[in-house]
Amino acid sequence: MKKLAIVFLLSVFMLPARGSDSVSGFPRVILPGDFADPTIVRDGADYYMTHSAFSYAPGFLVWHSRDLLSWEPVCRVPGSGYAPDLIKYDGKFYIYYPAHGTNYVTWATDIKGPWSKPIDLKVGGIDPGHVVDSLGNRYLHLSGGTMVELSRDGLSAAGKRHKVYEGWQYPEDWEVECFCLESPKLTFHNGYFYMTSAEGGTAGPATSHMAVSARSRSAVGPWENSPYNPVVHTYSASDPWWSKGHATIIDDVNGNWWIVYHAYQKGLHTLGRSTLIEPIEWTADGWFRTKPSAKPISRNPPVVFSTPSDTFDGNTLGLLWSGWRRLGSSDAVVSGGKLSLQSKGSGIADGRVLVTTPTDARYDVRVDALADG
Repeated sequence: MKKLAIVFLLSVFMLPARGSDSVSGFPRVILPGDFADPTIVRDGADYYMTHSAFSYAPGFLVWHSRDLLSWEPVCRVPGSGYAPDLIKYDGKFYIYYPAHGTNYVTWATDIKGPWSKPIDLKVGGIDPGHVVDSLGNRYLHLSGGTMVELSRDGLSAAGKRHKVYEGWQYPEDWEVECFCLESPKLTFHNGYFYMTSAEGGTAGPATSHMAVSARSRSAVGPWENSPYNPVVHTYSASDPWWSKGHATIIDDVNGNWWIVYHAYQKGLHTLGRSTLIEPIEWTADGWFRTKPSAKPISRNPPVVFSTPSDTFDGNTLGLLWSGWRRLGSSDAVVSGGKLSLQSKGSGIADGRVLVTTPTDARYDVRVDALADG
């Protein structure tokens, strides 16, 4: 079996995303490109975020920020799946995620790992959202308004999944893909549990997706829908961002609140769903809604995210590279300015796939390749 040594020079030239000001406008793009289904957690003055890994390996890419605007990748977490939930509880980080018709959990005491092997919760549904009540009872909310109680360590189910929430009914004349009640994300604030969910479908008409809010005094319900629903929504195909939804709310170190969600840039579905942020405010009656303007957390302009050129001068593969379904330590070896990919067989269909995420509609890729052996 031959090895193929490939030297890449990859350059991605990115412009500020249309429909938002790169310094002070909202919604603001914080990760352009296919970074869908964001889940975000604050740990003191540090913010961590991850997204759907889909079928790519070596797993979930975790990002770090100190201001919610500028982000850097910090680690990969083993496990590939969709719509994860990243949380921290009792000194440990957890990622809950669906894959292969069930839900898994992996955990670590340090965000950079080591992370545990994925544990099968043997619970169906998708888009998990973890929550803990004041007594330490742990629950996992899932698609379709369902919920299951977890064990105290959060590593197994302690009951049967059952329905606890019907969702919010949008007007009948709205153009959507489906009702599709998904992605419950739970936040406790001022005596209420707030559940932020997605409805309307994720990739249908421009006006399909949305984020809706409900609250309850209990982590298990009953749930009261917000009078300000939908909190986030694309109202017209002429809007610069389509299918806005799948949101999480988060507070910053200064007491400001934000909503983080994904959306397609108008007319550019091929780039996938970018991660966006905009400010929210709490109303006198105890609900939240987006507000028209807010100051960024830092007075400094945000760092414009870009994928750097890679000449493979180090001895490890960069975090922004992924493989299709698997990427073992022997599959891609970096040494002496070269990337050596181990092929799987003799045919072209057996080649090893290595990918990275483009962050703009215009980018240049240069590949020099030579066979080694």
